[in-house]
Amino acid sequence: MEKKRVSVQIEGRSYSLITTDDEKYVQKVANEVLSHIRKAAQSTKQLDTRDCAVLAALNFCDDRNKALKKNKDYVEKADKIIQQTNDLNRLCKEYREKLTEAMNDNTRLINNNKELEKRLAVLGHEVSQLKEKLESVEKGKEKAKSEKSEPEKNSVPKEKKASDAKNNMAEQSDDIPVNVLSNEAKKAEQELRNEKLLGYVPMTQFSLFDEDKK
Repeated sequence: MEKKRVSVQIEGRSYSLITTDDEKYVQKVANEVLSHIRKAAQSTKQLDTRDCAVLAALNFCDDRNKALKKNKDYVEKADKIIQQTNDLNRLCKEYREKLTEAMNDNTRLINNNKELEKRLAVLGHEVSQLKEKLESVEKGKEKAKSEKSEPEKNSVPKEKKASDAKNNMAEQSDDIPVNVLSNEAKKAEQELRNEKLLGYVPMTQFSLFDEDKK
């Protein structure tokens, strides 16, 4: 910027200043200097204008140094705040990354849990089917066992029944008419014949070592 000459009045004396600043700003600074000189003159009336100017300059420098120190403190505090802010931003970034990773892990765990539940349901269905098959096999075994043992149980009672009928007829022959006894005997004999026809014929068992006896 171009330098220019600005004239100001302080305590009746004119001062010509060469500056690049605006004339209004220079005049404002001159008024502040004049204010400080008058303030120093009011504190003691034994000083002349020159001493008041020196005292005003001392006060001005003191205020400026204190302002600079305060400004420095503010700058240091601002730097600390900026550093803390940067640290907090870094921590926030790390926490955000950890949170994102945790959310991804949680999503994977949820998906794995769903897959395990599906597998568990399939296994439960397979177990139910195996139980039904096992029960069916057990029932089949019991049925086959009962059917196998039924002919053996039934054959003995029939022969015994015929024998008991003959014995009963023999015991009761004294009291029962002859024609009734004859009918009962015929009935028992017919039952034995029917059983033989149905296959309930006692089979003679031979040993392999008794060839001459066959």
